[in-house]
Amino acid sequence: MKQNFRIALMDLSPDAERASFSIELPDAVVQWDRVPVRQNPELIGSLIPELLKEYDSVAMQGISSSFRIAGKTYENEHLRNQLRLDDYGGRFSDGSALLATLERYIVQQAAEQLPFSFKRKSILFFSGLNRYGSAEVLSKYTKKLVFGDLLYGFRLGIPITSFQHLENSAPQLVKAVMQAPASWFWPAARRSKRMMPRFQMYFKRADIIIGGLSYFKRYKPDSLTGKTVFTNLRDDRDLELFRELDVEYVVSLSPKISGIYTPVPVLEAAFKLCGKHSENHEIEDYFLNLIHRMELKPDIFHLRPHEEKEELTALQLPILPENFTPREEVVEVAEDPGDDVARFAFVIHPLVFAQVRRLRSVRAMSHFMPERLIEDTMAQLSGFPCAMMKNVVSKTGARAEGVLYAIPMTSRAIMRFPAEFLYKKLLGVAEVANQKGCRIMGLGAYTSVVGDAGKSVSERSPIGITTGNSYTVASTIRTMEVAAERCNIDMSHSSACVIGATGSIGSVCARLLAEKVERLYLVSPRPERLLALSSLIEKETPRLKGKLQISRNAADFLGMADLIITTTSAVDPVVDVTELRPGCIVCDVARPPDIREEEAARRNDILVIESGEIRLPEGAELKYDIGLPPNTIYACMAETLLLALERRFDHYTIGREIDPQKVKEIQAIGDKHGFELADIRSFGKVVPPEHYEKLRAIVAGRESRSVAG
Repeated sequence: MKQNFRIALMDLSPDAERASFSIELPDAVVQWDRVPVRQNPELIGSLIPELLKEYDSVAMQGISSSFRIAGKTYENEHLRNQLRLDDYGGRFSDGSALLATLERYIVQQAAEQLPFSFKRKSILFFSGLNRYGSAEVLSKYTKKLVFGDLLYGFRLGIPITSFQHLENSAPQLVKAVMQAPASWFWPAARRSKRMMPRFQMYFKRADIIIGGLSYFKRYKPDSLTGKTVFTNLRDDRDLELFRELDVEYVVSLSPKISGIYTPVPVLEAAFKLCGKHSENHEIEDYFLNLIHRMELKPDIFHLRPHEEKEELTALQLPILPENFTPREEVVEVAEDPGDDVARFAFVIHPLVFAQVRRLRSVRAMSHFMPERLIEDTMAQLSGFPCAMMKNVVSKTGARAEGVLYAIPMTSRAIMRFPAEFLYKKLLGVAEVANQKGCRIMGLGAYTSVVGDAGKSVSERSPIGITTGNSYTVASTIRTMEVAAERCNIDMSHSSACVIGATGSIGSVCARLLAEKVERLYLVSPRPERLLALSSLIEKETPRLKGKLQISRNAADFLGMADLIITTTSAVDPVVDVTELRPGCIVCDVARPPDIREEEAARRNDILVIESGEIRLPEGAELKYDIGLPPNTIYACMAETLLLALERRFDHYTIGREIDPQKVKEIQAIGDKHGFELADIRSFGKVVPPEHYEKLRAIVAGRESRSVAG
């Protein structure tokens, strides 16, 4: 039976009107009343306890008592003391906690659903402090962000012009907000009632404008033709304001529940009331799972037809010096091997500077030149053939050979140079490889992740391109299946956790694991992407509805999961081995690894394994050290080889979204040609049989206790 709650919303907007609404949540029916509040802040402190005599909770819209910036919470102690908020505990909400999760999700979903790209768009935020979560999401699309905290809040006429600037200045801004008179930010204050169209150039320059409705009403220019607006709608009548301004798209930041635009503070108050009866100790993760259960979606309104115009941007291409290559590393590549042998190319590069120093031509320079200068010098060189893979014959009789091309750029240099710089090098390799009879080229290591993960290169390449990530995922899942079988873990009755679930590899691993396990836990610091992924998985695998949980914190699930795949790119490890369930198998695909060898050594009742590598067919030759045991190659390289054996010379795995169907297809192709996993390794060493035996005993003991219970 659903609970019934009553919530009062103190609405500080100057034109707020009293009204009553009823909405239905998964666990409760909520009646909420809008109470217009136009008093001075000093008087509101006495109004809250009066409302709490009649209502279960009080919410406030129009000003925040705290700000969440870069994972840190800044409390407005002056306002909290003025309103005596600490006296009311969980019975008061201003939406700041839920805003950090819900608004990120709405903005991310809208960015994906709107019929234009956010790339290089100019975005104006009335306040970066209030909209930090949205700003962080959109900073992944564009660097053209302007924040008006010093424009519209403090009236200083100084814009904050980058996301980094916002993060750096946040502590000082929050301190200034606390010390400034509340009337400066109070929507219903006399100072805020005057219409003040100011700083018009920022409206004019912006493609997208994000902020509260009261800010739009106060600072709006005469026209916002063709702009996109994100704001908190109260009802459909608010759309008329934006029609008059000739806005093209409006996205409501207030989710529609039971047909009613529900302010975020009301929703936060309702979630808190429901959360009292939840076992989830982390209220924000409880918010996250409620948003997922409610399947909240952004409301997007197209107010005017607008002819789409394609943006053309000139790219500044680097001018490279005359090419040369370190001759001791170059191998001769014979001409086209003929119709019966398919030839492929695969691009590698040194991961660290120590690998560059091995070159004789570099060794002498390294004694008197700094690493950075050598890296930048080597980066000017073209890719060159450094090894051949020969005599590959699959069990079907298909034949192939490969040419490994080295680009002399370390991982650090690749990340430092513009993406277009690397694209030009890869396209140069593709041209040479094409002349040597290669028909498809794989992108190894960092060359597969920089920029748009192969899309731009594939559009200009004369031969097929693949990142190899489909077979990387397939081998990861297959490795987990084999390890689980050796430990007597029945995957169909097990629980699995994916850490880094919203990344390119993690998301497709999660979607494929969903088909194999009983319960699934997803972890990511990006709540908007977590919600989107969990909804997608439940559509693809309906039996998991109610058996899928999400969190931003890995610690919530470490003690519950039988199987864990971790794919983060975090600098600091996110897996505490002391929290892992005995008998747990962890496949660590993260770079750098999430679990260090010395940490794993403290737990002999778990198994930490690496993602699967592939054993070359018998008789194949690769006389080059790629950091693996003899006759063993990485799955991404194996994907390129398999496509050559299949004579599949079109583009295959491209971009950051990996298609699960391609993962299944490339696995089937690998099985067809007799490709097998190499020995499963843990920290570079083959897992010994006795370790599997130990875990089998732990799993058997766990199951016997379960039956006895």
